[in-house]
Amino acid sequence: MFELTRLGVRMGLRGLGFRILLLVTLALLGAALLAGNFSGRQQLTVTLDVAFSGMRIVLLLMVLVWVQDLLARDIERKSVYFMLAYPISRRQFLLSRFFAVALLGGASLLFIGAVFWGLLYFFGSEYPQLRPPALGWPYWLVLLGIWLDVLVVAAFALLLATLSTTPFLPFLLGLAFALAARGLGPTIDYLRGERSDPLHQSLFGPLLEHAYVWLPDLSRLDWRVLALYGLPVEPAAMGLALLNALAYIGALLALAIVIFQRRNFT
Repeated sequence: MFELTRLGVRMGLRGLGFRILLLVTLALLGAALLAGNFSGRQQLTVTLDVAFSGMRIVLLLMVLVWVQDLLARDIERKSVYFMLAYPISRRQFLLSRFFAVALLGGASLLFIGAVFWGLLYFFGSEYPQLRPPALGWPYWLVLLGIWLDVLVVAAFALLLATLSTTPFLPFLLGLAFALAARGLGPTIDYLRGERSDPLHQSLFGPLLEHAYVWLPDLSRLDWRVLALYGLPVEPAAMGLALLNALAYIGALLALAIVIFQRRNFT
């Protein structure tokens, strides 16, 4: 399975997606720096906030593209037949594809994060801030949360790829899943707040509470406040968010393996 994972990583690096990533990274760095320069105060904080948002969007799109290229298109082009002809199980093949996407996403996030960290650390704003952002270990902890976020989405897209016969369906539904899971927590918090409309709370509250049972709250993995404002770490909340993400990834992969093993490719 290690060899299959390595082959998947090489396929991802040779694909068009990795080249697009380099261009998008440059655009992201430029947009974040411009946003900080247009801010009247706390320029580094604004720049870092925009960069984190951009990383979440870019990595989400790249992971969905890699799932589509490494599995969905293999099924569509029937090339999965040749892979399964080797003495490997379907479970090993599917897990190798997920590990390849995870490694590609992690390496890409480290690349973007390291470039942006160096840019901020050495060429940051000349204006002093009352509370500068924490560019130490909290910065890398935020990147870990972003990586776990996209891994949950990748596992969901992988599950859809084992079911779908259309290569673009995992990408589209994976994108919708990510938007719903990331916005679930903030929406529920708003409906529970004092400023929410009682009519909206009565209409959408029960639906969102029901969705909260089976849909993961990916906003829990958004730990950017640790780096933006230097807030202390909450081990209990972060540990629960970590366990929730890992449990959801495990459940999605287990279901995908069961479906993939029973799928008839003839």
